[in-house]
Amino acid sequence: MSAAAAARKRGRSGSGVGAAAGAGKRRRKAESAGDRGKAKAKGGGRMNEEISSDSETESLAPKRTEEVEEEEELEETAQEKKLRLAKLYLEQLRQQEEEKAEAREFEEDQVAGRLKEDVLEQRGRLQKCVAREIQTPDPAAIRVLRGHQLSITCLVVTPDDSAIFSAAKDCTIIKWSVESGRKLHVIPRAKKGTEGQPTGHSTHVLCMAISSDGKYLASGDRSKLILIWEAQSCRHLYTFTGHRDAVSGLAFRRGTHQLYSTSHDRSVKVWNVAENSYVETLFGHQDAVAALDALSRECCVTAGGRDGTVRVWKIPEESQLVFYGHQGSIDCVHLINEEHMVSGADDGSVALWGLSKKRPLALQREAHGIRGEPGLEQPYWVSSVTALLNTDLVATGSHDSRVRLWQCGEGFRRLDHVCDIPLVGFINSLKFSSTGDFLVAGVGQEHRLGRWWRLKEARNSVCIIPLRRTSVHPAAGS
Repeated sequence: MSAAAAARKRGRSGSGVGAAAGAGKRRRKAESAGDRGKAKAKGGGRMNEEISSDSETESLAPKRTEEVEEEEELEETAQEKKLRLAKLYLEQLRQQEEEKAEAREFEEDQVAGRLKEDVLEQRGRLQKCVAREIQTPDPAAIRVLRGHQLSITCLVVTPDDSAIFSAAKDCTIIKWSVESGRKLHVIPRAKKGTEGQPTGHSTHVLCMAISSDGKYLASGDRSKLILIWEAQSCRHLYTFTGHRDAVSGLAFRRGTHQLYSTSHDRSVKVWNVAENSYVETLFGHQDAVAALDALSRECCVTAGGRDGTVRVWKIPEESQLVFYGHQGSIDCVHLINEEHMVSGADDGSVALWGLSKKRPLALQREAHGIRGEPGLEQPYWVSSVTALLNTDLVATGSHDSRVRLWQCGEGFRRLDHVCDIPLVGFINSLKFSSTGDFLVAGVGQEHRLGRWWRLKEARNSVCIIPLRRTSVHPAAGS
């Protein structure tokens, strides 16, 4: 073989070896690159595992915190415990003081409200609006108490609303239980010339009054006498004489035992029942006085009958205010508050009065309608009036087979009809309970002052009429 061919052979073998070596290097690089990729993959896996383990640590952290807190609580020293309990005790004291302060504030508000009502009451400006809240009474709910043989002439309700005293033309006085409707006591008629008999009336009882503390009951009759009774036991205590004609009106001054009386002799007398003494006499009416009323001021109001006046008597000054407005005989009068009153007359009218004005603030003519043949119509007489103290609610009675409830408008300048209560007979007396929960009517076949008509279908009885309200609102000054 020639030298050139041998050289080419060596060159080819050398280049083959170099290529093989290069391929080996490339395989090793690839393997090393693959190893690095695997290593990176493994590294990435380890990082993922570390992240997941961190999240597990975070989820377990609250548990470890609670455990640490529990351990810290367990490790609380006695001094720290005392401090914690002291803080808790102080917080409880603070809460109790706040509650007491709220209670005191509430009580002060109540006291302030009562004081405001007292001031308004004394000024005659307290007017609680209750008339429109009264629901029309159910006739079936009216309780009828029978016991008198003749027409009921007058009645009173005890201050605690537990009992009713009624008197009649049969000269008897009966004390009734409001709750049961039973007779608690009967003061029988006194027979003239009979000794040893219980003291009582021998003629028609025309009027009664009870003291605001419920201790004394006073009754007056046609024989000019005023009898004083112990209200609880109905025991006779005193007899007052001095009037020269039938005693037609009685009233105690509220909060005292001072008694005012009036008579057909046209006078007004003042008595001190607690001391069993006469005080003074006032004159002024020009005809027989028909009715009288009083509240807490040292004054009283009277209905002057045929002289056509209502009079306010100022006892300390021995003076009087004269009011005109009705066209007929004024037979009944009642104080609504210290500054306003309501009266009724036989001309069928009902009037509202204020002490600052001599004429009626409101006048409701034909309050109970008219009767008689066409062309000869006459109004129904208003035989009784009453008012729920310091409110806008007024009740009137006649002999038209109904009791009427009225609302006094703002400023007592209007009288609006509220509802009618069916009741057959002469309504000779009306009284509200002190709470306004019921109205009591004294019903008779005849008028309390005479025998002009007789309604045979009527029953001589005491009727208790329950009054229900839809809601209750606070008092308002007017």
